[in-house]
Formats: sequence, structure tokens, C-alpha cells
Amino acid sequence: MTAALLPAPATSAQAPDPVSLTVAVTGGLDGVQRVVTLLRGRGYPVRGLTADLDDDTGTLGLTLPLTVEEAELLVARLHRLPAVLRATLT
Repeated sequence: MTAALLPAPATSAQAPDPVSLTVAVTGGLDGVQRVVTLLRGRGYPVRGLTADLDDDTGTLGLTLPLTVEEAELLVARLHRLPAVLRATLT
């Protein structure tokens, strides 16, 4: 018995354009860690991350290749974290 090898189907879908998010957190580095844990746990493809920390607050800048719907879902998930004060698409 022989099996025919077929080529993999061509994917016409390209990766979405990168979107940028700004996330304000409380708890300093612990708040940043909670956001990063969510991103890793959900498998988000982070392409850029910056953090600006003060004593108890911080601001994260994120760049991810997501569709608008995926980005809005991420913002909703971030708002459910107690450490997140604000999350917006920029």
C-alpha cells in the first residue's frame, strides 16, 4: 500500500499587523509580572515589551501581532487583573 504525499495547503493569511497597547499597573514589578504571566499563559506572541516603573505603579508598552478582535479580547482580559489600572489600544 502506498500513500500519496500531498503538498501542504497554501496559507494566504498573513500575520496581522502589530498593535500597540499601553497598560498601567499597580504593585510595581509584581503588577508587571502578573501581566506577563497572563500573556505567557494565554500564548500571546509578544514582539515588544517596555516597562517604566515608579515606586508602586508602572506603565507597560506592548506590541503584538493581533487582529482588532484579538486585541480587544486581550484588553478585556487585562482589565480583569486586579493589578491593572488601565489598558488601552494605542
